[in-house]
Amino acid sequence: MVARKPKVDITGNPQPPIGHQPLPERIRINSTVILKILGKIHETSITGADIQDESESAVIIRPFKSLVIYEDRLRALHKLLVDRFHVNIRTAALSSSRAVGGGSQAARASGGGTRSADERPPEPLTLASLYDNLVYSPTGLVHLQCLMEFIDTTLKARIDHLRSPGCKKVAFSDLWLLFKPGEFVIDQRERQCYRVISVTSAKHQATNPFEQYRNLTRFEDEETPVRVFCVYVDFDGKRIGPVPKLFTITRFEEEKNATDLEVYPIHLSDTADLRQKLIDRGKLFLEVAAIKHMHYTGPTIDARDEVDSQVVVDFEETFTVEEHIKQRWRPDLQRDISMPLILKEKKNTGSCNWLCCVNENIFDDQFADERRNKEFRDSLYPPAWTQSKLPSVTIFPRDLKETTTEENAVTDEELMIMSYRVFGFVLRSRKWAKLDLTYLRPVQTPQLGDENDKEDTTGTGKKKRKKSAFEQLVIPPKHKDMVMSVIAQHFRDKSRDKESGATYSNQVDLVRGKGKGLILLLHGAPGVGKTSTAECVAELFQKPLFQITCGDLGTTAAAVDATLERNFALANKWDCILLLDEADVFLARRNTKDYVRNGLVAVFLRILEYYAGVLFLTTNRIGDFDEAFTSRVHISLHYPALDEQGTWQVFKINLERMSERFAERGRTLDVDTAEIAVFANKYFLQNPNARWNGRQIRNACSTALALAEYEAQGSKHDAVVRPDAVITLNQSHFETVAESYLKFIEYVRRIFSTYPDDKASEDKLRA
Repeated sequence: MVARKPKVDITGNPQPPIGHQPLPERIRINSTVILKILGKIHETSITGADIQDESESAVIIRPFKSLVIYEDRLRALHKLLVDRFHVNIRTAALSSSRAVGGGSQAARASGGGTRSADERPPEPLTLASLYDNLVYSPTGLVHLQCLMEFIDTTLKARIDHLRSPGCKKVAFSDLWLLFKPGEFVIDQRERQCYRVISVTSAKHQATNPFEQYRNLTRFEDEETPVRVFCVYVDFDGKRIGPVPKLFTITRFEEEKNATDLEVYPIHLSDTADLRQKLIDRGKLFLEVAAIKHMHYTGPTIDARDEVDSQVVVDFEETFTVEEHIKQRWRPDLQRDISMPLILKEKKNTGSCNWLCCVNENIFDDQFADERRNKEFRDSLYPPAWTQSKLPSVTIFPRDLKETTTEENAVTDEELMIMSYRVFGFVLRSRKWAKLDLTYLRPVQTPQLGDENDKEDTTGTGKKKRKKSAFEQLVIPPKHKDMVMSVIAQHFRDKSRDKESGATYSNQVDLVRGKGKGLILLLHGAPGVGKTSTAECVAELFQKPLFQITCGDLGTTAAAVDATLERNFALANKWDCILLLDEADVFLARRNTKDYVRNGLVAVFLRILEYYAGVLFLTTNRIGDFDEAFTSRVHISLHYPALDEQGTWQVFKINLERMSERFAERGRTLDVDTAEIAVFANKYFLQNPNARWNGRQIRNACSTALALAEYEAQGSKHDAVVRPDAVITLNQSHFETVAESYLKFIEYVRRIFSTYPDDKASEDKLRA
């Protein structure tokens, strides 16, 4: 048995596999049988001449749109003839060659002159209409067999290759075949997936190359690009629906990488499980589309700001911001994407009059564009007999709540083309932003447990739960109980009212709308846990923490009024824990001379009265407060300075957290806990006027760790870290930090002739 030699071209090089070769530029059909078949299917003459005139022929130019459109009908007729005539095809071909003047052949040809065909899509083929002596015969079978061989071995093979993952390069003439209505395509960065609604390409029209260079402007006007009309699904705050996007691909020479196109089919992507990832992302889009509290870690889309913060996704509120209205952030949903597409372009209705088409009958198959496009668009509509079934969101918008019903649930195909972008409010920076769903994650849910719970393994091998931030908070235990009880009751009442539909069942004031909120005032020295209490409560109750400062509110009464109203309304809508840090700026005591301050305080008093959510006010200048605020605060808690036990507890928490971080990175941190405990106790007793608060202890631990790691890395400043280096953190590192801090405190004492805490007491800011 002799192995077959691979086929080679005229240069001796191996021919590419079937389907990898570019399509022939055109085919000429000389067969009267084939012309008659195509004419019957298309319901008009292909050549424009009397069909009995056997001297007529027709030329079809790639990408052979009519053959793609008519393939099913041609196959149906071919099967009918095969089933009817059991003859030797070769014998039939020889006996009929003189009668019909040859079979179909694919050849490169030259010529011109185009006869337009009816642009309306033809009615379904009735095979009985083809029953005549010429077509319904063994000869008809032989000639049709030639055409089917071209379709199978050349045209369909090329289409199969273009739609396979192995396709790497495409020619401009392949684009009509590559982009099919209903195809899913993705942009070059693989962020947004689209669905192709329609594809249009102008008919062949060559240009005199000399004329092209003499009149470049005219040549550009007559350029014949491929237009791929796509949609993706977005949300405008009320409805979810299609947003159109037109991609225009200008003519290019030779073949180019398919992934270099502005969009390309997703089956050509190298990303594993891309389809499932798009579906999962679409589900997340629907989940957060209304209002959702999430965590975002990554760059924003427009500003490219790095964000590591909790966010609130809220499309509707985003689009009410005046700046966003001007920038047209709201997506423009198309009412009915299936309506005829009106492209603002000059239609190319002329004929090719260059040498390649002189005296040729070029079959005008532009009708295939609209027919193929219409068939797909019609498939997106529900059957006429259904009443409650809505059209696909790919072509028609609908209310978001309608996507939750079983009958109108969003399909996987619709999920794939959901927008990759959502709009949200970044709580840390207090800015609106366009957010990428890739970087959006659920907020971690803390759980309460026993005081002895730690994140380690027990003798049973079971891993214990990590303590929540609220449990680790070093504040008086009674403060924890009081804060927990009043906030839990507030949210219980609010939830009960929401479920029952009541609007004022939780009313406690004589005047309707007043006193429905919960205001907590936390006061004490800096760094004792006031702000941390609000942050930990928000985490514990799984609520967004909306933190505002005086710098966010403005300096005039009118500006403060408008900003406070807006922020308080958002906090109440999103069910936030609202934190006004360093509130003494706007809550300071009024006087008869400062009318600006009096106006600010009056505005604040009024808004506090009607706020219905949870508000934390923190200050370390309680002595400067206006007395009118006293009656508007539900709970006032004094945070004392850390005692000896509390100081070591904060030290211990910070040291444990550092050890956990190093363990997660696979590195070794050796903490001499006993030595550090001795240092903490000694420092507390020997420096009564320079004791560290919680924030200072955290900073001291970070600085001491940096000193220890610098030593472990050989006292080098290289960016490369030796992961095997053992870091030893001991008392000496903290003594270095303490020495620097004590010098600073002594310097401050010399300036004011007293220590900072004594100065605050003398100024009657706090006891």
